[in-house]
Amino acid sequence: MGEKKSKTKMMRMKELTEAAGVPRGTIQFYIRENLIPRPIKQSSNSAFYTEDHLNDILLIKELQSKRFLPLSVIKEVMMGGSGQLSVDEINTLVELDGKVFSNISESPEVKRLTAKQLSKQTGMSLEDIEMMERFGVMTSIQKGRKKLFGEDDIRLAECRVKLIQAGLSPKLGFDVSIIKVYKKVIEELVERESKIFTPLLTGKFEIEKIAEILENVTPIVNTIISIMHKKEIENTIKRYVLEAKSSEKLPDRKEGE
Repeated sequence: MGEKKSKTKMMRMKELTEAAGVPRGTIQFYIRENLIPRPIKQSSNSAFYTEDHLNDILLIKELQSKRFLPLSVIKEVMMGGSGQLSVDEINTLVELDGKVFSNISESPEVKRLTAKQLSKQTGMSLEDIEMMERFGVMTSIQKGRKKLFGEDDIRLAECRVKLIQAGLSPKLGFDVSIIKVYKKVIEELVERESKIFTPLLTGKFEIEKIAEILENVTPIVNTIISIMHKKEIENTIKRYVLEAKSSEKLPDRKEGE
């Protein structure tokens, strides 16, 4: 049995914990979270681990020690395969933390506000502010005993109030939970962008240059998204009009109507 194990490089749990330098409970947690594969079962009470298990655990430890990456990001690395980020590409994103948009300071005339001050200045209700923060759309910072909102959050509050003034009132059912739809779409968009742009930039530029590129292209991409959003609204309306006409639900309009 010893010779077979040596040839196949298989380990029991005790050997794996010693080689990886992590306790049994941590390895079991990794398995439950699908961060590493399940052990190879040779019987109901006999489980073995391979060098692949060991390498995966060592990789997880490396990523955690660098910047305490969340499990969702670490899973991206462990999944591998087409369209996923490599370790070097993940490290690029880690190094960008705190560098992107760091040169774009808030307007000096815009002071950070408490929730009450934000509500009074913009007209947004305290309940909506609380919900927006709970959804992760607004992000306050703790300063002493106060939670303060910066320029981006003030602009978001102003936009929320403008939406109500434009006709999307809470009385009609347009509460701030609708913002979660946009947040989800944007999260998916940025996730896809990271998988497109990060591999193309990693290893070709210094981190500072990559941060500069991202800062420069973001306003351009936002303009593209705005135009495409408008065009897609128009296209969607036209599509429904054509579908309604084809099903004889909508009469042909006379010229000038």
